[in-house]
Amino acid sequence: MNFIKAKDTYRKNAIIQGKMAKKLAYETVKFGEEFQNVLEIGAGTGFLTDEILSCIKFKKLFLNDLTENFTNVKPFKYYKGDILDIKIDEKFDLIMSNAVFQWIDDKEKLFSKLNGLMAPCGILAFTTFGEENFSQIKDITGFGLRYENFDFVIEKTGFEILYFEEELETLYFESVQKILEHIKLTGVGTSANCLWTKKKYEEFREEYLKHFSDSNGVELTYHPKYYILRKGVST
Repeated sequence: MNFIKAKDTYRKNAIIQGKMAKKLAYETVKFGEEFQNVLEIGAGTGFLTDEILSCIKFKKLFLNDLTENFTNVKPFKYYKGDILDIKIDEKFDLIMSNAVFQWIDDKEKLFSKLNGLMAPCGILAFTTFGEENFSQIKDITGFGLRYENFDFVIEKTGFEILYFEEELETLYFESVQKILEHIKLTGVGTSANCLWTKKKYEEFREEYLKHFSDSNGVELTYHPKYYILRKGVST
C-alpha cells in the first residue's frame, strides 16, 4: 500500500471508493437513526468521514488510521496505528470502514477485536472488494490481491448479516498507461505496479489492449462489496 504517498491525489482519483462511501452511509442509516459512539477505521483522506458527518446522527466520532489525520475533521479522539494492535477503551454502537478490510490479513482477529469493541447489538458497516477486482490485470499477469469471502469469519466471530450487496463497476481510460497511473494515484499497489522493463511493459500493454479495450476505451473493473452486520445479543 502506498496511501501516504498518494494522499494528495487520492480524493480526485478514487472515484469508486467515493461512491462506495456514499452508498455505505446511505444504507447504514436504515438500521439506526442515532448513535452514541461512532468509530471509523482507516479514515484516510476522509471520504467516509464526510458521509458520516452528512448522514449519520451521533454524539461522539472517533477516527483511526495508520498515519496522521488527513481528514480535516477534529474527532472526539484520534487513534493512530494498526487497528489490530492499538488499545481502545471505548465501546461503540457503530463501527464503519470503507475499502480497508481487504488489506488486513488476519480477518478473524480483526472481527473478534471489533466484536469486543462494540456495545450489545452494535452495528458494523463496511465495504471491501471481491474477486473480480482488477480482474483484467490478474488475467494477464496472474497476480493480484486474494479477496476472501467474509461470511464464515462473520458468523464465527458473533455477527449476523443485516445487509449485503455487491456490484461490478467498470472504468474506462484512454490508454493502458492511464490505468497504471490511476492505480498509482490512488495508492493501491498491485503486481502491475512493479518495475517494468520496456519489453515486459509492451507485452502487458499489447495483451491488455487485445482483450480489454473497445470503443469506450480501455477497461478496469472494480468489485465493491457492502456489508452491514449486527453484533449478536449473546456475544
